[in-house]
Formats: sequence, C-alpha cells, structure tokens
Amino acid sequence: MMEPKQVTVRRWSELSSKPLSEESVRALHVPAKKYRVSVSRYSPGANISGEMRAGAVYLLAGHCQMEFGTQVVPLAAGDVAEFPAGSFRTLVGREAECVVVFAWELPAEFAR
Repeated sequence: MMEPKQVTVRRWSELSSKPLSEESVRALHVPAKKYRVSVSRYSPGANISGEMRAGAVYLLAGHCQMEFGTQVVPLAAGDVAEFPAGSFRTLVGREAECVVVFAWELPAEFAR
C-alpha cells in the first residue's frame, strides 16, 4: 500500500530571517528558470478547487484552509505549506483577502 502524501506546514521564520514577500520567496527558488513562482489573491469567503503539481504555498496575508484529500490544513499569514500533487480545495476566511505565493519545480523539459 502506498503511503498517503502529507502536507507539512512550517513558519516562514524557520526558513528565512528576511520579511516574507514575493521577492524573498523568489530568492529561495533559484535558478528562476527551474521554478514557477506566482502570486494569487483570493477574496474573502472564496472557495477554489482544482488540481496542482507538488510544491509549496507561502501565505503572505490573511487566513485560509486548504484541503488535500482527507487532510484539512488551516493556514495563516507567515505559514509555509509543502503539498503533494493532486486535487485540492481552498476556503478563504470571511474577514480578509488571502494573498499567497505558489512555488513549484518545473519538469526538466521546461527548465532548459
């Protein structure tokens, strides 16, 4: 039986002494051509679902809950979650917009 892939969550402060920003996240993912880094803003109460490749999400602002299969992961600004590939759902808190930076490694054929 295959082990279920789990989401791991850490605080940004464990990774870097710099303030958390799009630029500081990009600085961790070098060379740039090897990674896709993108910023997304979700309105309060948004409910987003889809499929994604394995990677990391950095929460710049707000609160949200991410669901991967049966795993429910509450996230707040300053959290960094490493997630498996597959389907996901994100529920944004009602009080404020949620700003996230997604980063994932590109397949070798794109990294040239």
